[in-house]
Amino acid sequence: MKPSLARKPSLARNQGDDARAEELEHLKLALATFALQLDAFEMRTHGLRLAVGKPGNPVPSPDRGGGPRKDDLIAGQ
Repeated sequence: MKPSLARKPSLARNQGDDARAEELEHLKLALATFALQLDAFEMRTHGLRLAVGKPGNPVPSPDRGGGPRKDDLIAGQ
């Protein structure tokens, strides 16, 4: 016969502790993965800023909303 958890509170606590410890390990792994992805993103964006800021590289113009520009319209429109 298997001992019930009500009769063995230490067994129930150990199973709960194991679940919490496992969840903590999952959270640590998720946080470490996020930190690595953030570092990779920052390196890519830093490289892009360096490439744009070098002399001889034109700075891209900001997006003006995607609509037609006034000088692109045909006369009379």
